[in-house]
Amino acid sequence: MTGFEGIEAVLLDWDGVLHYWQGDGEREGEQAESLPAKAIASAAYGTDAYEYAKLGIFTDAQWRASVAENLARRFDGRGREAVRMWSADRGHLADGAIEFLAQLRERFVVALLSDSTDILVADLERFGVDTAFDHIFVSARAGMTKPAPALYQHAATAMSVPPARILVVDDLLVNLPGARSVGMQVAHFSPQSSLSSFVHEHPILEEPCSFG
Repeated sequence: MTGFEGIEAVLLDWDGVLHYWQGDGEREGEQAESLPAKAIASAAYGTDAYEYAKLGIFTDAQWRASVAENLARRFDGRGREAVRMWSADRGHLADGAIEFLAQLRERFVVALLSDSTDILVADLERFGVDTAFDHIFVSARAGMTKPAPALYQHAATAMSVPPARILVVDDLLVNLPGARSVGMQVAHFSPQSSLSSFVHEHPILEEPCSFG
């Protein structure tokens, strides 16, 4: 899709676009405490505590403590060290992310919108991109998660940009209808994409400068 019109702002997702998880800490933690593969994921995601953390009802620390307690109940007291190792792994920044964001900010208002716990702010600082955005929207702060139309409208209002002039980039197709419903333009960042290939596929993001 290249037919974007009148774009003034780009609203980017975090995980799957600018940041990736390889799961090293999760696997190493499970191996260290002789837990089955995917034990941490099954205790962490798709749980009430995780949903509460994304909405800001629980802190990230409270959610991770609940994961440790869940594992300890299931595996004879084991799991707390596994959770510590999993939590210490903060993933990695996508190749070229800093340059990509700098290029976009030369022409657009650039914002981040992520379904995340309150740990995201510290992660942005860790990766040196906390000042790379004009606006940062985190579900745990907003009290809403994607694909709620109200969350996208909240972002547009805070940016003072009409929704029709905002391009939303997300790796999850399920999130895009919420943005589209308030009038935003959308682009799917496919799992096979890199930031450089995505820019070249969407010339409006590339001109007048070139992304390396």
